[in-house]
Amino acid sequence: MRGSRVGSRETTVPGGIDVWLLVGGITGGLFLATVAGAVWGVGPVLSLVLFFAMGALVGAVLATGTRSLFVPATASAAHHDGSRGGAAFPAVEVPWDVARAAPDDATADELVLWSTLVTRYRRAEEARVETPGEPATPTPIADEPAPASVEAEYRAAVRDYEPVARLLGFRLP
Repeated sequence: MRGSRVGSRETTVPGGIDVWLLVGGITGGLFLATVAGAVWGVGPVLSLVLFFAMGALVGAVLATGTRSLFVPATASAAHHDGSRGGAAFPAVEVPWDVARAAPDDATADELVLWSTLVTRYRRAEEARVETPGEPATPTPIADEPAPASVEAEYRAAVRDYEPVARLLGFRLP
């Protein structure tokens, strides 16, 4: 389908002109030309045509502004160029224990930060505990140490996790 759709109504005519623009231009032009001829007594046809053109311009601009109030810009852009409007952000899953322990006045930004730090710590802890090819079991300190990069990641994750653990009441590492 060539035209864009908002709800179930077509918003472009077959020539590709936006319906809001067309209706606003015609309405504004007829209104100003009628007022000029009937109220102000303008007689020459050329003057009435110029009043119609100015009214059409004003009506088209007002209709475009009105459309922006009633039709969201993302929906309008999505229908005109066939893509989703706006940037897509990755979804963040908030673990249930973080959501439950969070203060009532916590913002979404804080929940995302806490979730990210808690998840990072848990993954670093799993990576430190696991050894390739074996099930996840705690590695005693006397056994073979974890690789340096895994250990460094774990220490950085612990350093970032400790304030969150204190705030949310989780056990400290």
